Amino acid sequence: MALLRRLALNREMAGSLQAQIFGQLKSLIQTGELTPGERMPSTRELAASLQVSRNTVVAAFDMLVGQGYVEARLRSGFQVCNAAHAFRSLPVATEFSEERKLIPSQPGVPVPFRPTQPDVNLFSLQIWNRHRTRALKRGSCLLHYQSRFPVGIDELRQNVASYLRDSRGVRCEWYQVAITNGSQQALFLLANLLLQRRQRVYMEDPGYPGARNAWRQAGATVIPMPVDDEGICLPQQDAQHASLIYVTPSHQFPLGVCMSLARRLTLLRAARDANSWIVEDDYDAEFRYTSVPQPSLQSLDENRRVIYIGSFSKTLFPALRLGYVVLPPSLVERFAALKSTVDDFSPLIDQATLASFLESGAFYSHLRRCRKHYAERQSYFLDLITRLGLPIRFPITGRGMNLAGMLSADVNDRVCSDRLRSAGLDVPPLSRYAVEATPPGLLFGLAAFDKQAIHRGVQKMAAALDGMRSSLDGKRSPG
Repeated sequence: MALLRRLALNREMAGSLQAQIFGQLKSLIQTGELTPGERMPSTRELAASLQVSRNTVVAAFDMLVGQGYVEARLRSGFQVCNAAHAFRSLPVATEFSEERKLIPSQPGVPVPFRPTQPDVNLFSLQIWNRHRTRALKRGSCLLHYQSRFPVGIDELRQNVASYLRDSRGVRCEWYQVAITNGSQQALFLLANLLLQRRQRVYMEDPGYPGARNAWRQAGATVIPMPVDDEGICLPQQDAQHASLIYVTPSHQFPLGVCMSLARRLTLLRAARDANSWIVEDDYDAEFRYTSVPQPSLQSLDENRRVIYIGSFSKTLFPALRLGYVVLPPSLVERFAALKSTVDDFSPLIDQATLASFLESGAFYSHLRRCRKHYAERQSYFLDLITRLGLPIRFPITGRGMNLAGMLSADVNDRVCSDRLRSAGLDVPPLSRYAVEATPPGLLFGLAAFDKQAIHRGVQKMAAALDGMRSSLDGKRSPG
């Protein structure tokens, strides 16, 4: 058959052989070289000609049938669909020129010392899959549309509420908890729910860029507020003009400051007087190594102006993409209505698995294991920095997945970060997170890297920064 001579496979190409067979046959149909009603070679014959397994050819034919190019005839094999002439009017994909080709990106793993990365190797997939199997044994209900759960299945909301009450002192009922696709979606939804164009948002500076982007996307004006040793510094005047205040009080991102009780009370009074909302992003609160965590800001709120958000990306694994919002009762229905227009509902199987994981106590065991390893890694890193005499100060330690390292005032932290990147390290400058000028520094993530990786990373850092030592020490070279 002439068709067999027109097909050729390149076994060095990326992609599967069945995809190549499918693509070539589809092209022949689109160009009219295979006409409507024309009989295709048998799968056995084509497999022998191309020297591939028959299953590979069957899979390619199934793809052609699924897209309407080919139809199966009882006892006659396959033939080009009679409606295939309609495809001749469609443009045929052509190869891009070499300079326009894109190389597909592959998922990677973080390199030292990328911030905000948990160690996913500490997470037990075996235990997780056991709870996933348990959830799936309920039957097929989790596989259906469940649009009546836009803010999460009730079981997960109840377990999250219980966890937050016990561990963070959050005052809430389960129906105030909304499940989201990570904390970033929560910020996006809150921005669109609470803000109008040109309304003001006070935000820590330096601070979390994802929150800043969410407020700006809604058309709000972000007013950067400096951070001192007690947390965000609100203006003495003009506070009544802020519609929303965003803070990370338990472990300020990226500096690591824990907001003092006095500053928390001042913030709550300011929000009450201005009728402003406070969004408390309880980032990194689970990881304290030398002291007991302070209760959440929300637990002190008597006026229901605090909206509490968090996620399981840092405590479990980022790909889970499940977060939560604790809403004042007045916002629950409005938030649910907005959430349902965005994605109808969050992944049900993952929600049910997480609910079982929380209820069994496995989550708490995992947190204890992470705290132990993260504390050891932070201590080991600081010891190496001291032994090597690297001129980087770490004023806040003993908590968090990251550490902010401060540099001499005359150092350009972006230049320093670029030099480390050239050495194969990922250490962003603190200025990346700031709107206004901020003291130079670097943000180190330590949680995702074992002691061997930390040791290699610090050695690379020492070598990379050796040429900058005079400026890092704050001394100017003569002349």
